[in-house]
Amino acid sequence: MITLYSGLVVRQPLVETLIPAFEQACGEGVETTFEPTTVLLERIAAGERPDLFLGVAASAADLAERGVLDPATVVDIAVSAVGFARMADSPEPRDDTADAFVDYLLAARAVAYSLSGASGIHFAKVMTERGVLGRLDERAVRFASGLTAEAVVDGRADVAIQQVSELRSVEGPHLVAPIPHALQSYGRFAVGARPDAPSAARDFAATLTGEPARSAFAAVGLTAP
Repeated sequence: MITLYSGLVVRQPLVETLIPAFEQACGEGVETTFEPTTVLLERIAAGERPDLFLGVAASAADLAERGVLDPATVVDIAVSAVGFARMADSPEPRDDTADAFVDYLLAARAVAYSLSGASGIHFAKVMTERGVLGRLDERAVRFASGLTAEAVVDGRADVAIQQVSELRSVEGPHLVAPIPHALQSYGRFAVGARPDAPSAARDFAATLTGEPARSAFAAVGLTAP
């Protein structure tokens, strides 16, 4: 059994397409833990050692420098944009400028975002820079981890912020679009294997750079690195 620690950004294509295809072709199971990269790093810092790590590229590179991952196996697999989700019958920003988007968030009944994911950390940073995070947090739905679009679908929030692919992975009638470029953060994600990982783990990591994987990633809004 291969153990994989993976960020939420690629959860949908892994679960729905890539892992089942690999397991069927190779007869090797993949046991996956999905959490924000920051949470996965905390588990690794506590001594856990999965066969594969898939997360923010800078974090994968740091793990390779420290010997947790084999540097020769670390490769970028996808790029993600931060997006927002809303219900189809709800208001939308008046235009695609940063000021209009901030006004849109301030007018929302509640905004959902993650406290631990890369998108949520970035969102908090840019909203702090614009002096509005405190006002948003008065009625925000803040996730320790997990998929923030669930709060839009179940009615707890009018808007959810997260990686586009994570927003799309939630079932429901919500709409997803990237946030304005001036507020954007494009995250690179990489996979790597620990130095003594079994060959099957390295084989699975290699499949994530192939055409089937690129197509599966593109279907949820991820682009090639």
